[in-house]
Amino acid sequence: MLADALAFAKDRKQFGHPLVDFQLIQGMLADSKTDIYAAECMLLDAARRRDSGESVSALASCVKYFATEMCCRVADRAVQIHGGSGYISEYAIERFYRDVRLFRLYEGTSQIQQIIIAKDLIKEGNI
Repeated sequence: MLADALAFAKDRKQFGHPLVDFQLIQGMLADSKTDIYAAECMLLDAARRRDSGESVSALASCVKYFATEMCCRVADRAVQIHGGSGYISEYAIERFYRDVRLFRLYEGTSQIQQIIIAKDLIKEGNI
């Protein structure tokens, strides 16, 4: 989604300038990159801990919850960057935007992940 948004912002011109020249667009791209990087780091950390024998049930829920919500934020920003074109099937972002909503439902809703995280936090006191 980020690659599509970046490519679109480089090609699309507004007021004689590519969209990537505008600071608010740059901010959305930067926020999306940061969110993706944070999710990747969380995933790698949880996997490393699991590989070393640590119980990572709550961490796995943290990763699932964060990554799911992150995908929705990135999709929303990508549609925003595409503008009205983000809603037409000519661009892949329209499909991503629809599909990413399902991530909040598969293999435990975001609310279920919150409950798992909170219960572990309360029980174990691990901050």
